[in-house]
Amino acid sequence: MDQNEKSGFNSFSDIFDLMKTRLDITDTAKHVFIDPIKPLRLTNRTVTLYIENDWAKNVIKENYDEMFKKELREILGFEVEIEYVSSDSGNFTPEERVLVSHPIPELDDDPYAKKKMHDTEENSNYKYTFDTFIVGESNKLASSACRSIAQGQTQFNPLYIYSEPGLGKTHLLYAIKNEIEPRHPEYNIIYVSAETFVNEFVNSVKTNNTDEFKKKYRSADFLLVDDVQFFSGKKESQNELFHTFEELHRRGKKIIFTSDRPPKEINDIEDRLRTRFEWGLLADIAPPEFETRLAIIRRKAELMDLKIPNNVMEYMADKLKNNIRQIEGAIVKMYHIVFLTGTTPTIIMAQNIIKDVMTEHQPIPVTVEHVITDVSHTYNVSPEEMKSKNRNSQVSTARQVAMYVISKVTDLSYTSIGKEFGGRDHSTVVYATNKVKKGMQTDPTLRATIDDLIKNIKST
Repeated sequence: MDQNEKSGFNSFSDIFDLMKTRLDITDTAKHVFIDPIKPLRLTNRTVTLYIENDWAKNVIKENYDEMFKKELREILGFEVEIEYVSSDSGNFTPEERVLVSHPIPELDDDPYAKKKMHDTEENSNYKYTFDTFIVGESNKLASSACRSIAQGQTQFNPLYIYSEPGLGKTHLLYAIKNEIEPRHPEYNIIYVSAETFVNEFVNSVKTNNTDEFKKKYRSADFLLVDDVQFFSGKKESQNELFHTFEELHRRGKKIIFTSDRPPKEINDIEDRLRTRFEWGLLADIAPPEFETRLAIIRRKAELMDLKIPNNVMEYMADKLKNNIRQIEGAIVKMYHIVFLTGTTPTIIMAQNIIKDVMTEHQPIPVTVEHVITDVSHTYNVSPEEMKSKNRNSQVSTARQVAMYVISKVTDLSYTSIGKEFGGRDHSTVVYATNKVKKGMQTDPTLRATIDDLIKNIKST
């Protein structure tokens, strides 16, 4: 008699269903984590459970493994070990393969959980303000300069802030905007990313509507331009930014730029524009030191009403060293897990979360389209032309560069990359990437252009 029959059940699925009814957990946790589990088998006192993704598997193993073992022991009368498998692990029988073919429900399927977490985050008042910007040695100059601009107490103009992505540049721009607007609703404050500025200018030229474009930006009382390194190689847009700068500066209007590098390191920028970037105050933001990282974690947790033990916060501050965006993403993930499971944050939970946030990347389709769009702007050709049979020299160069960049920032095969460009053969992609690689060895401008494209893709 096998173990299932000895327990008085027709199948292990019946045993697992009974176990689920005995768990003392919230309805939300049951829906998101427990219901999607597929009980596969019970053999030699080892329970095998299928879980769709690694994130859910980590949460379940940490928070529910002992609970499962306890309930199964009481039902079966003996101790069991639990093996968790996914679609890429373990050998499934044909029947089990059918069983696991249904995807795990997403969090969005539970309207209560989705609304609760959304409301909590919305009510946390974690807005881009100076109050929520944690000041440390690494960002003190940039923060002080932005505060002085917002309070009308400074003479330098422009302010140019530079740092690696995710260290708070955009936060400071919005903090200026959010500080001034309530006190001076009559001011025209324009925040714009460099990419949006370029796209709007290109569209205004195509639609013969440049007067409206100029009127919009040259009427600003405060012009805040994010990621100005994007102007690299875009001569006409640089010219427009230069004249916008001249007009606003002449009238005493405030201008703030951000970039991922100092002006002298932006390639293919006109000297006159580079000079304007350097006219005022240059302030860099370095990666935050441990004390600042810990303060950021503590502040974010407080605003989300998330109770994190000190040792867990210190562990996170020690591991997440370079990027505030990652720190904030880790806190949000932790909040979600704590809310769904009703458990207290632990070091193990933090380890799993940190592993997730440090390895996250854009989905390949998004990355491919992003590369094609950026290259199209750089070479002044349309994405449609790059994917077409057009053999024009400019189009061919742009296409080859895009293929090379995609090969560097994704794990796509040459065959898959070729499909993104009108179904071209993999040998075409091999030829293109080799040609670009050789060109970069002899052409510093090409190398700088491609380095900028790759850096921009990886930073978004």
